[in-house]
This record gives sequence, C-alpha cells and structure tokens, in this order.
Amino acid sequence: MIIKKINIQAITQEIEFTLAKNQKIILMPIGDIHYAPDAGFPTKKLRQHIEWGLKRGAWFLGMGEYLDFTSTSQRKLLHPLRDHQKAMIDSLVLKMAQDVYEILEPSKGRWIGMLEGDHRWEFSSMDLSGRSADQYLCELLECDFLGTSTFLRLHSKDNLRGHPEADCLVYAHHGIGSSRTQGGHLHRVEDLLKWVNADIYLMGHSHGKVTAPIDRQEISPDGVHYHRTKLIARTGAWLLGYRSKKPQLLTMPAGVSRGTYQEEKAYTPSALGGLCIGIGYEQVKGSRYYRPTIHYSV
Repeated sequence: MIIKKINIQAITQEIEFTLAKNQKIILMPIGDIHYAPDAGFPTKKLRQHIEWGLKRGAWFLGMGEYLDFTSTSQRKLLHPLRDHQKAMIDSLVLKMAQDVYEILEPSKGRWIGMLEGDHRWEFSSMDLSGRSADQYLCELLECDFLGTSTFLRLHSKDNLRGHPEADCLVYAHHGIGSSRTQGGHLHRVEDLLKWVNADIYLMGHSHGKVTAPIDRQEISPDGVHYHRTKLIARTGAWLLGYRSKKPQLLTMPAGVSRGTYQEEKAYTPSALGGLCIGIGYEQVKGSRYYRPTIHYSV
C-alpha cells in the first residue's frame, strides 16, 4: 500500500465552485478509461471532464485501467511469445499510452497519483523493460505511481497545527467485484469500513458511478458528541458498452452487426464520467477539535 501525505495549497479557481464548507480541495477520481484507438471512444467527453475540473482548481486521482488492453488471464497467454513479438506488442501499448497522455496532457502536474488495475502491461523491451504502461503514463503526467492501493492524508496548512483530526483520510483501491444493481456496487466498498479507518473510500472496476454518505458517531477528546461523515463510492468509467447502428447489408460479415461484449452479456451500461468531491474542515460545535467537511457531485 502506498502512503502519501498531501499538504493542501490555496485553491485557485478560474470558475468558482464550492461543494463543501470551508472547502480546501476539489478531488476528482478518474479511472476505468479503457482507451482503445477506435471511433467509439468518448474522447471529447473525457477532454471536457478534464477541462471542467481544471477550471475549478481540481486535483485528479487515477483509479486504474487507463488502457483497454490485457487482463490477467490474457497476459498469461502472451507470456510464451518470442522477444521480438513482445517488442511489437510493447510498441502498440506505448502508442496507446501516448494517446491517453495526449488527451490528459492539459492536466499535467495536477494528479495526486495513479493506481493500477487488472488491465495493465509491463514492457519487456526498449529502455522501459520491467516498467508498466501505467508507470510510463505517470511519468508523462508528472505524478506518483500508487500501485495496488493508496492511503492518502490531505492536510490543510491553515493554522491547524496540533489538529490532525481535521485532516481528510482517503483510501483508494482500483476495485474488486461487480453487481447488477446500483446498491450492490457499494457492498465491497462498504466492507472497507471494517478494517480501514478513512473518511473517503474509493473503488472503480465495476464501472458503476454510485455514492453513499455514512455518518459515524464520535466523542471528541474533550467530551463532545458529534458525527463524522464518511463517503463510500464507485468512481465511474469511460467505456462505451452499447453502440447503436442501422441494420447492415446482408452481404456484410455477421460480426459487423454484433454488439460489444457488454451487450452480448446484457451487462448494465457503464456510468460514463467521474465524481467531484469537495473537501474542507470545520470546528466541532462546543469542542476545540475539528472534523473534515465532505460533499460530492456525480
């Protein structure tokens, strides 16, 4: 698990946008991009999402699976390939990563870091041998590679020395599990409350974009009863599962009329887009202690 503390600087907004009381940071998790070089990828929508966040001073957090490439089982099948064949695949993946960077480039320097997911690729040739496509993308975007999961401490520098309880703790994992119902997407995220003490719990993977606040009762060290809001969320996706077309000529190959694998399995369409989370802090009424303030938009 990658542990990181972020000292929050003053937020700079071209367009004023406030979600949380005494807001100090806007956090936008983005994952499950599943980029593939075809006409069906929603490039314009992703560009607009990044632009929207930048104008409001947001910081981004990568939730994994930026390329629509190999899964764990598919990587095992490719393992026996000869070196020059692997080098050919490396070149293809490198180009895909560069294409994703070209879309995300305006946000360079605005990423807290990037997790990896199940669909990943480690290069075996060139000067990138042993490194992954996700690491390469992190290098281009000038951010940390956060591996499998990360635990973040968001600390405001606003004269709150001696008050670590005002910090917002974020636990993020690419995600596991899936569901046919919206509430079901959150089951594996809510499980995290049993063994991780955070304020925000984030997972991608299931392509759901669904959230829930949970208020936990607390007693401050000076004896005041209050609540601390926790947020659990699945962070959406950018993979178009359903693409419409008119009936094709009967002389065309049958595959032209078939849908994607999501359509073939009658999966729920991906919830395209991502979350926007406003984070601040406030003093607990009647106490000398503080708590984070968290509010979100989907």
